[in-house]
Amino acid sequence: MRRLYFLASCALLALLFPMMMLAAAASAGDEQPIKDRLNEFQNAWNKEDTAAMAALWAEDGTLINPFGVTAQGRDAMIKVFTQEHAGPFKNTKYSVSEMKIQWVTPDVAIVDATANITGVRAADGSSAPDFPHHVTWVFVKKDGKWMAAAARPYQFAVKQ
Repeated sequence: MRRLYFLASCALLALLFPMMMLAAAASAGDEQPIKDRLNEFQNAWNKEDTAAMAALWAEDGTLINPFGVTAQGRDAMIKVFTQEHAGPFKNTKYSVSEMKIQWVTPDVAIVDATANITGVRAADGSSAPDFPHHVTWVFVKKDGKWMAAAARPYQFAVKQ
């Protein structure tokens, strides 16, 4: 019976090892392109270029912003970004300070990013506190290019 378990374990490892190696190989070559995509988003935000912000997403990508507004698809995202940049996030600066990439498959990555928005304004136009937040992104590789399939920015309820 032990021999059967041993053989089954060896067979499982033989199947999983190539998959793990593929994911590791993908991470080495694809980490920088994902970081570059997030830099594109940051630059577009800082220029208030809502179309360029939405271009980061796959055509059917989704966003749920920290205020509970949901957008699916680039056109809907442009509307959300335009509303945000007409209000409290007008003329703000977006920056990412930390980023961790976790590989699901060679073509799917989860990115955890710590970000901050400075220059936020209250509804009356007065200065508001910065908007530190966390974003969980899901990136997929489509036609050789990394695209955001989903993003969920949120603020922690209690600062640690």
